[in-house]
Order: sequence, then structure tokens, then C-alpha cells
Amino acid sequence: MAGCPLPAKDMFRAYDIRGIAGHDLTRDNIRLIGQAIGETALAQGRRTLLFGADARLSSPTLAPALREGLLDAGCDVMDLGRIPTPLLYFAAHTTMHDSGVMLTASHNPADYNGVKTVLKRRNLTPEEIQSLYERSCALAEVGAPRPRHRGRAISHDVVPAYLHYLQGSITLRRPLHVVVDCGNAIPGTVAPVALEAIGCRVTPLFCEVDGHFPNHHPDPTIRGNLEALQATVAREQADLGVALDGDGDRVVMVSNSGRIVDTDRLLMLLVRDILPRHPGANVVFDVKCSSLLRQVIEEAGGRPALCRSGHSFMKSRMRETDAVVGAEFSAHVFIRDRWFGHDDGIYVAARFIEMLTRSPGDVDALLDSLPSAISTEELRVEVDEAAKFQLMERISCQAGFADATINRLDGIRAEFPHGWGLLRASNTTPALLLRFEADSVEALGDIQRQFRQLLQDADNRLQIPF
Repeated sequence: MAGCPLPAKDMFRAYDIRGIAGHDLTRDNIRLIGQAIGETALAQGRRTLLFGADARLSSPTLAPALREGLLDAGCDVMDLGRIPTPLLYFAAHTTMHDSGVMLTASHNPADYNGVKTVLKRRNLTPEEIQSLYERSCALAEVGAPRPRHRGRAISHDVVPAYLHYLQGSITLRRPLHVVVDCGNAIPGTVAPVALEAIGCRVTPLFCEVDGHFPNHHPDPTIRGNLEALQATVAREQADLGVALDGDGDRVVMVSNSGRIVDTDRLLMLLVRDILPRHPGANVVFDVKCSSLLRQVIEEAGGRPALCRSGHSFMKSRMRETDAVVGAEFSAHVFIRDRWFGHDDGIYVAARFIEMLTRSPGDVDALLDSLPSAISTEELRVEVDEAAKFQLMERISCQAGFADATINRLDGIRAEFPHGWGLLRASNTTPALLLRFEADSVEALGDIQRQFRQLLQDADNRLQIPF
């Protein structure tokens, strides 16, 4: 291992590690990362780590090296095999071991891979992830010495326990026909059988695992990726469409008529369902979510709690506030009512289906019962990865809206009398992200005009999609 190239610093992001397989992530440096994670776990009293990997093309090469790094550190490994990320989280709550490592790049393109780490049932903070970078570099410089006592690996199949738990906790009042789109990613090995186990009739769509992702990118938050699901729901006359992301921790639902259930609307429905059993409970949502959420939460007797975007930040905020449910707009949903609080797209779909079977109407009827406004999907402005945070900082310093209150919790969220706009840097992709909501088309256009001018003043070369 001596002379091994140092891992690239920009792979170590706000809440996980991601890079291009074979370029940023190699067998050598991911072994160093594994050893750094193992040493960190041992320092926190965790000798045994759960281990899983998704079905990306690079996983058969990188998974053994990452696992070897954990063993080199002296950790024992309980290998869960090829699984969606939420099953590693589930194992951390239901086995003797509460910490683990997942090889996955979630919804990133096919040439990416990455590492998510859980210690004591929580994701790492940005500071802890930077510490892994520093520890990896230190190991590279000294040749990654191996300990006297190398760890041992055993295999464990967590899927039967997961299915059994779902069967025991979800009760449907009537059978539903559900189309499940897994985008040829690893959730295809579990999601169809899981929804069948709770009593659904399932039509699988792109559930054959293929790391090339030949049908569409496994990111359900991009509306174009839902077109095949919408068409299949219509053709099959199904009750619901369910789309999961590359590692299964995110989910987007499609109604029987093809309407997309945005995550903030999904959270509104979950709030109405869950809060009557938890009066006064906190509900966490991120800066990209609708301002109408606050109204729905308060009407249901809950307390709204705003959070910066990112699944690890959301889970931390859930713990801080003892929240019973929460969501970020990028399709991560967190439920602590009859569940463990981590993001699991399959479980969230099961809970939504259960709720739907208790309703006399269909998904469209549920959506029509919610307050509404004119809103956009998440919009992207492509920028250079190495410069995006500096650009965002420059824009933030220049931002000033005469008739708005600015929240800088995560980027710039400007609250106007008749709507709001958000601009922030993505933590996972080379882009600035925006979203808008307003009471009218005119108000929405005015807010977008002000944000467009702000972006053009910062860099007139940006391609602005609104």
C-alpha cells in the first residue's frame, strides 16, 4: 500500500463519499478509506461493522477492497451482500450491531460509486467525513500498516427479517395494484417482493438489475425518468406507481391518473395520518419544501421544524427535535411512527399504500384535499464542481431583495409576501439548485426574474433554465 495515491479531497462531501469509479475511487484508495472507517469505528467501541453494496458495475471490484480495508483495521464484518441501503439501516436497528458501511453512489450516474457510513445508528457529520479524509491520507503516507489482529468476515441475509417486519407492521384494508419502477438498480431485488408481501398486486418495471441503467437514470426526482412509470400505470389501470432511486432510500409516487406526488405533498398527507397519534410532535422539512407545509402541520397539531437539505442533516434534526416524521424535497422521507426514523423508500411506499387503503378515494382525491400553490420542480444550473461553493458564497454576499425576508440556513431562501424562491449549491452534483413557489403565475414570474438577475450578475455565462 505504500505510495498509494491519496484520495481526492472533493470526494469527501457533506454527508458521504462519492467519486468516479476507476478514477477517483480505486481499489487502492477505497481500501484506505475502509481502513480509516474501521479505525474510526474501533475508536468508538464498535468492533463489528455491517457491510453492504449496491449493484453498480464497479461494485464487484470496489466492494472486496473496501471490505478488506475494514478487516485490515481489525474490525469484524457482517457482510449483508448486495442490498438497498435502507436494509443496512434496518440491520443496524434490528441486529446486535448498530454500525455499518454501504458501498453506493445512490442516484449518481453509472460511472460513480461511493461510501455511506453509519456509526451508532447515525450518519457521519461533515466534520467526521473530513476526518476520514485526513485519516486516509495519513494511512497512505505510512503505507497503511495492518494491525496484529485482523478482523473476520461472516455473511448474513437480512432480507427475510425485513420482509417479516413489513408483513407484521403494515395492514392493508383492501388490495391495491401497484407498479414499481426500480430503474434497473438494486431495489429491484427487494421492492417488488416486499410490496407483494404486504398484500399488493405488483407490476414490476425495470426491476432487472443492470448497472448500465439502460432504461433511465435511477433518479425519480427528475420528471423525465417517471414517464415510463406513468404510462405503465395508465396502461395497467393500476392504483399507484412507485419509483425508487439507485439505492432505495428515496421514493416518488405517481397517482392513478399520472400525477406526480411531490415529496412536500407526500409529507402533508403523512402528517395528517400520523400526527393525530402524536399531538404536539415536531415535523422536520428542508428548505426546498412548500411553505404550505407549516399550515398543514400546525392544523394537525404539530410543530414545524425547518432544516438544511441533506439526508444526514435531516436525520440529525429529527433526533434533536424528537420529530415523529420528516422529509426533504429530494424524496427522502423519515418516519419514527412504528419505524426507526431512517429513510427507506420501500417502507415509505408501504406506509403510503396502507394510508391509501384507509381512504375512500384514490390518490388524486388525497392530493385534491391539500392546500395548493403554483410551484416548480427543482431546477438545475450546471456549474463547475470545484467552483460551485465559491460561486454560491459570492452570490449569497450579493443577494438582496427589497421586499423579502432572507433565510440563509442553506443557501438563500427569500420569502416574499406572495411566494418564495430558493438557491443553494448541491452537495452531490456539480450544480446550483433552485425552486420557486407563489400564489399566482404573476408572482412566480416576478420572483424568478429577481433570482435570474442575481445569477446573471454573478456569472453571465450560466445557462439559466427559467
